[in-house]
Amino acid sequence: MENQFLLVDCCNNGGFTMNLNESVSDRGLTKFRGKFQEAEAVNKNKRIYPYAVLDENVKKLLPIIQNRGLIGELDHPTDSIIHFEKCSHIVTKLWWEGNNLMGEGEILNTPHGKILKALLNDGVRVGISSRGVGNGRSDENGILVIGESYKLITFDAVADPSTHSAFQEKVSSGKKESYSPQSAQEFPKNSVKNESSSIHKVNKEALLACLSGIIEQKTRNITARLG
Repeated sequence: MENQFLLVDCCNNGGFTMNLNESVSDRGLTKFRGKFQEAEAVNKNKRIYPYAVLDENVKKLLPIIQNRGLIGELDHPTDSIIHFEKCSHIVTKLWWEGNNLMGEGEILNTPHGKILKALLNDGVRVGISSRGVGNGRSDENGILVIGESYKLITFDAVADPSTHSAFQEKVSSGKKESYSPQSAQEFPKNSVKNESSSIHKVNKEALLACLSGIIEQKTRNITARLG
C-alpha cells in the first residue's frame, strides 16, 4: 500500500473572488460564496487534480454538508484532523461550474471565526484552500497528478494559498443599520432639556413689555395701600 500524504492546495489559477455578504434575514450570519477548487489545472504547488477524482470526493462530502458537518479552520493544521477549537467557518454547499468547484459557507461565531470576519472587514486578503490526504504520480513535466486514493477533508482559510489570486474579497453587505430604541439611551419627555427655550432666543420687545406691565401693576397696588 502506498503511503498517503497530507495535501493542502487552493482552488483556481487566477481571478478568484469570494463574495461576502452579511445576511439579516438568516439569523444575521455572515456568508461567503465563490470558487473553491479547480480540476485539470496546475497550481503553484505544481499539482493537478483530475475532475473525476475531485467529483468523487464532492459526492462523498454532500451528506456531511447536509448535516452541517464540513468545518474549516483558520490556517491549515499540520494533520488531517478537524479541530473544533480552531474552526472558523462551515461549508454549506458545493457544486460544479465546468471545471470550477464552487462553494458556499458561513463564518462561525467562534474565536477564530471572529478573527476571520475581522480580517475580511478590514480588507485583508484571505485565501481558501483545500485539505486532503492522498498521493499521485509525476508526469514528464514534473507535475504531480493526484491519484484516486485522494480524500478531500475540508477547505481552510489561509493567508498564502497555493493558487494565484486565490483570495476572498468583501464585495457587498446586506446588513442595514437601523435605529433601535433598545440600543439607544432614552429619556422621558418631561426630563429632556429644551435648549431652544433659552432666554437668548426670547423676543426682547415682548420681554420688556411684559416686565413693564408687571411694574405698573405693582406701582398701582402700592399707591392704593398708601392712599
